[in-house]
Amino acid sequence: MSRVEVLILGRGFVGGYLAELLAATGTSYSSTTTDGRDGTIVWRLADDADSNYSALPVASVVVVTFPLQGHAAATRLIDGYGGHWRAGAAGGSSGPRWIYLGSSRAFTEVPSNRFTTPSASVGGLRTEAEECIIGEHGGCVLNLVGLWGGAREPEKWGRFYTKDRLRKRIEDRSLHLIHGADAARAICAVATSSLGTGFPGGRWLVSDGRVYDILQIVASDGNVHGLLAALLEDKHVQGLLGASRVEDVPMGEHVVTQRIDSSHFWSQFGIEPRYPYAFGGADPYRPGE
Repeated sequence: MSRVEVLILGRGFVGGYLAELLAATGTSYSSTTTDGRDGTIVWRLADDADSNYSALPVASVVVVTFPLQGHAAATRLIDGYGGHWRAGAAGGSSGPRWIYLGSSRAFTEVPSNRFTTPSASVGGLRTEAEECIIGEHGGCVLNLVGLWGGAREPEKWGRFYTKDRLRKRIEDRSLHLIHGADAARAICAVATSSLGTGFPGGRWLVSDGRVYDILQIVASDGNVHGLLAALLEDKHVQGLLGASRVEDVPMGEHVVTQRIDSSHFWSQFGIEPRYPYAFGGADPYRPGE
């Protein structure tokens, strides 16, 4: 049975950046996809106990990048892989360390930080799975904010807006982002700690530390510009935005409120985000950096 330091379950957007960073640092790893693309292991978490764990290597750290639907799914994964792991691992260790990538959607307090209790009603099954991983298995949950980088360009998100969605977004224009490369660096910081004497379990919020104005980012999109112009015919919207024309709407970081405070994470691990988003600028990340 093969052995690696890190197993990435789900080599999607973040998993791609993570695999590149692990390779650059000489850390042994394997990753999975549902179709085996790019030399990955073909694997998926089944709805029952038959998830073909024998296809997976024994790993010191397992990173789960896809959402788990509740306590049952988290338990099925951890118990299933744990049995496979113990069958192939030597020594008396009780099992791998778990890092789970969650979202920041359930954090509704302003601002929220790593000590804020997420809203169970908002987070639903995903938050339930997070609590299981932390409370029952001593795992680490990284609640990530909006992911960007490469083909994920915030300026292009305007095409997803409808009039109703834009109206709701106007009431809270705060946007928090993390570049995929910085998310990978955060995961590596946790994984490296877990390979030492202690594991930084619990919950951590991860963003690039800044807050952006989503309206400023997408307003240049023709679709959004037209929707916004129509909404500004409403007196209530004019009051919210302080203008009656799109061209007069105040925009920028100075008009939005920070909702996510990730300073605890970066301080704890002694690193800083390298790739903040710059409105109108190019992606600052270059592969191999």
